[in-house]
Amino acid sequence: MTWKNKAERLLGSRTLHLQGDGQFALVTPCRTRAFSLWPTRAEAEQAMNRIISCGGDCHGISSHYIADLGEAA
Repeated sequence: MTWKNKAERLLGSRTLHLQGDGQFALVTPCRTRAFSLWPTRAEAEQAMNRIISCGGDCHGISSHYIADLGEAA
């Protein structure tokens, strides 16, 4: 199973894959529930820090989170 497939299974099939491939999913559960995949937690955290707001009903970085797909059951 690929990281993308695992993320879609855990986050739901309606969650959009934006980019990347890796064990760490940066999830933006805002207007459009989406995720991007990163090979390291540090890279995912850097990407999250670059996002100020997704627009719409986004509450900014406080609503975004990183999921370690390697630890997810």
